[in-house]
Amino acid sequence: MSKRQKAMVNRLDEILNHKNKPSAVMDIGTNSTRMLIFREDQGDLVRINKSVRYTRMGQGVNESKQLHPDAMKRNTEALEEFLRIATDYEVQDFYIFGTSAMRDASNTSEYQAHVKERLGLDVAVIGGEEEAQLGFMGVSQCFDEKVVVFDIGGGSTEFILGQKNQIEQMMSLNMGCVRGTESFLHDDPPTRAQMNALNAKISQELQDKVKSIIPAESYKLVGIGGTATSLSTIQQRLDIYDSEKVHQSLITRLELEGIIAELSQKTIAQRQKIAGLEAKRADIILAGAMILHNILRATGKFSFTVCDYDNLEGAAFKHFIDKK
Repeated sequence: MSKRQKAMVNRLDEILNHKNKPSAVMDIGTNSTRMLIFREDQGDLVRINKSVRYTRMGQGVNESKQLHPDAMKRNTEALEEFLRIATDYEVQDFYIFGTSAMRDASNTSEYQAHVKERLGLDVAVIGGEEEAQLGFMGVSQCFDEKVVVFDIGGGSTEFILGQKNQIEQMMSLNMGCVRGTESFLHDDPPTRAQMNALNAKISQELQDKVKSIIPAESYKLVGIGGTATSLSTIQQRLDIYDSEKVHQSLITRLELEGIIAELSQKTIAQRQKIAGLEAKRADIILAGAMILHNILRATGKFSFTVCDYDNLEGAAFKHFIDKK
């Protein structure tokens, strides 16, 4: 067989087996639903498109333990839109997972059945530890040194200690920006008493538990997810999200305290006008920033590094690239 014939056979094999065709992973979070379209290139992940829709799947879950009908409707519409985008990119395979809100709700199976029937998509619900693992897999593509990674979500916050591809320790706490906002920050803007109560709750949750994951040797503190990236865009006053400027940007504790002071004095409507802040995150960003400030205090760090790779990239590696 000639080289040209072999090349044609290999190309036919790629087409028939969907090799190098884009794949997609979707994350149904407590605040947002996101999609990453990517392809594999010799073991590396090449990002093609990253989309986000603010569906607030965790609406009222902390109190009712139920997915709200309006939240399920918003999320279904987001998944339908993502499917249309994925079709345009000729995506062949999907992996979809739900996190904190879907873990906590008692009617999650009903929503999974609805999505399967309406869209033909399977939605897995992953535990807090697996969520942490996926986040670390995403981050580990970007750093060689030992890292402590945190991911402040809408309903939970994950911590992972490790280096390169090796996880040494991890934990998940039921503490997030949507949960904190709904439970404590009732006024607009919130009162000092409400902020103090939230701070006390966060501090109580964090102090002893976070210390248990901090290594004795030197490490880098890395933040992933919407709270960390949003605070970077606010700090840099980015009107349009720029992954290159956000990725590996540094935020100091002093800078974070300035952002918290600004956010706490503004109404939600006023926050929506802040350069770099996505309008649909304006109501929960303060709680997220307060959680992050307590993480810095608990770790004794005076700054953290933002990483634009997270559990979407981790899911892509685990379910599509490392699997091969």
